[in-house]
Amino acid sequence: MSTPLPIIANISRIVSSVVDRITGDRSDYPLLVAAAAVHALRNFGIKSQLMYGQAAWIEVLEDHSVVWAGCWGKNLHFWAATEHGEVVDLNTSVAHRKRAHDRPELKALYSPPMLWSAEVPRFYRYVPEGVAEIELSEERDRKWFDLVLREIDEKCQPALVPAATSGAESEPDPGFPNEAILCPGRKLLDDSRDSFRHFDRALSVRGIPQPPL
Repeated sequence: MSTPLPIIANISRIVSSVVDRITGDRSDYPLLVAAAAVHALRNFGIKSQLMYGQAAWIEVLEDHSVVWAGCWGKNLHFWAATEHGEVVDLNTSVAHRKRAHDRPELKALYSPPMLWSAEVPRFYRYVPEGVAEIELSEERDRKWFDLVLREIDEKCQPALVPAATSGAESEPDPGFPNEAILCPGRKLLDDSRDSFRHFDRALSVRGIPQPPL
């Protein structure tokens, strides 16, 4: 079993666009993105958990060298885990927007696709440490969270995704975001800039360095 593609399309598109719009850049808010995905999945009757732990992924730099980026050591990352064993991380595709705190001079051009799959390729690493709970102490964070969930409840609903219950997964993809995404069955959808093609080309030339996790 895996999450149907029409549901993945709906949730990935709505969550990424809503959090980008409300926060200005979702790459800085993986907890909000993961929590939003969990909430959206619940609307479709799919169980999931908000996970925290260490995570790493390959990024391609301006000189086309490849490095591991992410959160490990004292730093934590957040993602969703579905009842189908899928890792859901809707932030990896925009992770290159962030500069590393310890190496701010490095500028990445490409990072991996959004991930929604039980099969996790070697250019990602996830080490879960537990199930996260959201405790929002800042007024701004509470406001953002409420706004995000309200819009998800409005736009992430089975009635808006009729193909999700029709078994018509062979039909055209129903509105995926214009970002590369890796779906169940190693189905890869690239964006209009061919980001994954450039990413994959750099990996094929440089290889994957020793991971930090």
